[in-house]
Amino acid sequence: MLPVKTEENHPTMEAVQDLFDRWREKRKHRDPIPPALWEAAVSLTASHSVYRIAKRLRLHYINLKARAEGRPALGKDKGVPAFIELGPLTATIEIAKPTGERMTITGSCDVADLVRVFLG
Repeated sequence: MLPVKTEENHPTMEAVQDLFDRWREKRKHRDPIPPALWEAAVSLTASHSVYRIAKRLRLHYINLKARAEGRPALGKDKGVPAFIELGPLTATIEIAKPTGERMTITGSCDVADLVRVFLG
């Protein structure tokens, strides 16, 4: 699939850029980048910095870096939680009702239970 390769059997930056350019010309708006293109971009990390690759191929730096390190990429459909549950915290917390009532707590507490009880 990759037209030009270096001695190490990795595609050149120009070859991968050409693949991305051709894909971008044909893709529909917001189509995800195909896995083969991501693999080609990641293969360039053997000879180029992640920053240079991301800039040249117009890729999100953090996603390319994660893929190069073998970690999942970030994004709304990439398993990033929309809600994070907090356990007991040691902090100062102030909660206010629209009526003006306030509650301030300093120390360790379960935030979710406090908010639930205070706001009713």
